[in-house]
Amino acid sequence: MNTRFLQELEEKKILVAAHRGTYGGNVIENTYLSSIVALASGADIVEIDAVRSTDGVLYAFHDGEEERRFGITTNLRNLSSKEIENLEYLNIIGEKSGEHIWKLYDLLKALKGKGLINLDRAWDYLNEVFKIIKELQMEDQIIIKTHPTEEAFKYFKNNETKLMYMPIARKKEDIFKFIHPEINMVAVEILFTDKGDEIIEDEFLKSLAEKNIKIWANAITLGGYEKHNLSAFQDDNDSLLNNGVGWSWLIDKKIDIIQTDWPYLLKMHINKK
Repeated sequence: MNTRFLQELEEKKILVAAHRGTYGGNVIENTYLSSIVALASGADIVEIDAVRSTDGVLYAFHDGEEERRFGITTNLRNLSSKEIENLEYLNIIGEKSGEHIWKLYDLLKALKGKGLINLDRAWDYLNEVFKIIKELQMEDQIIIKTHPTEEAFKYFKNNETKLMYMPIARKKEDIFKFIHPEINMVAVEILFTDKGDEIIEDEFLKSLAEKNIKIWANAITLGGYEKHNLSAFQDDNDSLLNNGVGWSWLIDKKIDIIQTDWPYLLKMHINKK
C-alpha cells in the first residue's frame, strides 16, 4: 500500500504538494483542471478537501469559503446535493467561470493513476471516504489527514483497511500517540510558529526519520498574521521575494514534503539545490 509513496520519495528525495491544485484566472481550486495543472507544474501530490451535503453526498470543497467561491454565505454542509450542484464557481475576477463543484468520488476517479493525493478535511466522513477509496482501488495513491484526536486514533487503529495516514501535529505528543503497529502512519504534517519550536528540532526530526515517518511542512502563505503562520514564516512569500530562502530553510531541515501554491517554482528550486 505504501510502495508508490516510498518509491516517489526514493526517486525524488523531496516531494512537492500543491495546495488545492494550482489555480488562478478561470482555473478553480479543488477541481480536476486545477489538479492536472498542478501535476503538469511539477507537483507530486495534490491536496483535495472534502465536504458533505445534508443528504450525504461528498464534494471536493473547502467549506467556509462559500462567499469567495460562490457569492453565498451558507456553508455547503447545510445545503442539499441538488442545491450544491446548481452553484457555479466564480473565477479570480468574480465572474461566473462555467465550472461546477466536483463530487469527491468523480474527482478521485478522474485522478486515478495521476500522482499522489492528500485528502484533507475528511475527518468527519472517514467511513464514506474509506468506502470510496476501496471501491476505486486507490489505496496506494491517497494519504488521509486528520487532527490528532482520540477518535482518529481509534478509527485508524481498529479499521481493517490500513490506508496511508498523516496526523496534523503541533506538539511531539501529537505524533507519539499515533506511532502504533496497527496504524499506517506514513507521514506527519508539522505546524510550528517559531524556528525554535520543539517539533522542528533536528534531533526529533532525525528520530522520526529513523522510524520511516516522513515530514510534511507547509510553505503556503495565507496571510501575514500569526494565525496563518504555519512554518515560522519560512513560506512561499519569503521564498518568492528572496531567492527561495524559506524553501531552502525547509529543505535544509530535511523536510520530505513541502506544500506550496507555487509547485513549478518550488520544484525548480529543489532541483537547483
